[in-house]
Formats: sequence, structure tokens, C-alpha cells
Amino acid sequence: MTPFFSRLLRIAFSLLTSITAHAQVSPQDCRPEQKGDATLVELRPQTFTVRGKLAGFDPCHASVKFRRPAGAAPAPLMISLHGGGGIKDVLASDQAFHEKGMATLVFDAYEMQGFTGRNSGFWLLQVSNEARQRMLLSAAWAAYQWAITRTDIDTRRIYFFGVSNGAAVAANLAAMVDPAHVRGIIAEGITPIGLGLPDKTLVPLMLAFGRLDNFGAAQDDMWRWRLTAPCRLNITFELSPPGTSQRCSGQSQPQALIPTPLEWVDSVKAVSAPIEVAYFEDMAHSAYFGPLTIRKNTWGNGQTLNASIGATPKAREAFMAAMMAFIEKNAKP
Repeated sequence: MTPFFSRLLRIAFSLLTSITAHAQVSPQDCRPEQKGDATLVELRPQTFTVRGKLAGFDPCHASVKFRRPAGAAPAPLMISLHGGGGIKDVLASDQAFHEKGMATLVFDAYEMQGFTGRNSGFWLLQVSNEARQRMLLSAAWAAYQWAITRTDIDTRRIYFFGVSNGAAVAANLAAMVDPAHVRGIIAEGITPIGLGLPDKTLVPLMLAFGRLDNFGAAQDDMWRWRLTAPCRLNITFELSPPGTSQRCSGQSQPQALIPTPLEWVDSVKAVSAPIEVAYFEDMAHSAYFGPLTIRKNTWGNGQTLNASIGATPKAREAFMAAMMAFIEKNAKP
């Protein structure tokens, strides 16, 4: 067999495997009743929130990517939650988890709400944290409820990976999910601003930070694990578990400061499932976004803030190794 023909066969097999992996949601699985009616509302020039009924999760939505590895045995499932920019934030990490032998599920929480035609810069720079997190939590909670009904994955080994706003949502889910199904949650570059963070977690949680992550901060040395802002930027949300936003929001101590991620860990670890904090050199915000890039951005409110992003290949390898160690450590009850 010639090298060219051999390569052709490998490509054909890869395509066939991909098609098989993506053909696991039947029309009977569709959940059109999960549709919402949310609309974008401008709070002030170039700054938006969302109002109205939020959508849940429809596995037949065009943005959904659900894959299983080859083989008959049900695999553990990784559900990935994107950050402010939308689904592209987690496509590379989703692929990496899939290559490690996991079933994977990703979706775009903004498109799930019916919002299309907006680029990632709009969502990242012009929409409030609380709005993004409400959309993510509504879709993610419904996605989890759908996942535990599946017979083609190991529903005793479900994990979540969230980045940025998705990390905050993942941490809230750690207070909502059933430990009989969810073995662990990984939150990369978590923000305490938006829905706040829960008073108690029920499943093991890993907080991961790049040593160069000062994304969204005005000061160069306000690293993500030290991130804070006025309580007025937090809101309470009916789906969220009890947490910091009940004591620190626009309605409660609005001028006080939101607890930093490390302050939050210290306040809840005594009553929670294990929480570990890991730091990675040569890594900024959203390690799998792309190459390490040190930069600033101007948000819709006119503020110019740090927006360093990505990681070196070596840093991503170290990060993935740490995540897989966390997954393996918590794989069994």
C-alpha cells in the first residue's frame, strides 16, 4: 500500500468516526420546549444585559457538539462551558478532552437563547457578566439534566470544565449537581463578579489560574485569584444556589467589595467538598484560546483593562496533565 493511499484511508476512517460520533442525538431527543424568549436590553451606551425567559438546553440545537469516543463501553463525559466570547473559547479544550478518551459536550449558550449575528467581541466587551452567566447557567443546568438520562455515557462520571464566566457558572453548579453523577468540576480563570459564588460546594472543585492572568483588571498586578469589584456588579438569580451575591449585590452592600476567589475559597472550604487551587507558569487567561498574548482591550463602558490571553504549548501540556490527574483522582466515589 502506497503512503498516499494509506493516508487516504486514515482520513476516510477519521471522517467516518467523526460522523458516527456526532450521530447520537435522534429527533426524539430534541427539546423544543426549552426555547426561551430573552431579548438584549441596553443599560447604557455599548453595555447590555438580557431580560425575559432564558432558554434551557436543546440537544438538537445547531451549536451543540456531542461526541463519544470509539468503543462500546460508556465513557465519562466532560461538559465544557465557554467564557465571554462564546463557544470558540472551549473548542480546542473540548478536542483535547476528547483525545483523552472522554465523551464531550459543548454548546453556545448565547445562540441557544436565539441570539445570532453577533461576534465574540460584542459578547465579551459589551454584555454584563451577570447576563452572560445567567445564560450559561440556564443552559448548563438543563444540559446536565439531559446528560444524566443518557445510556451511551457513564452517568456516574460526569465532569464540568468552565473558563472565565463559564468557570463562575461551573463553581455554582458544584453546589447544585448530584455527587452520584458528577465526579468533579474544573474552573479556569474564575471570576467572582456576576452571579457570585456559592456558600458550599458538593463535589470536588479545581480552581486553575495562569500566573499571567490579569484579564479584566485595571491594575497590572491584580491577578485573577485576587480579582474584586464593587458588590453592585453582582445580582441574585433564582436558579443560583445560596452564595455571596445574597450578601453582596446591587441590593446588598453595593459599595462593598466582592470577595476575591481566594477569599471565597477560604470562607467555604471547611463546609465543602475538597477544593484545590493550581497555578501555571507562562499561562494567562483561557489557556486553550491560542498563543500567549499580553494585551489590553477597551470594554463597552470605555474602560481599558488587561486582556492577556492564551498560553505556551508547554503550559497547556502542564495544565492538561494536572486536569487529567484531578479527573483520575476523583473518578471513583
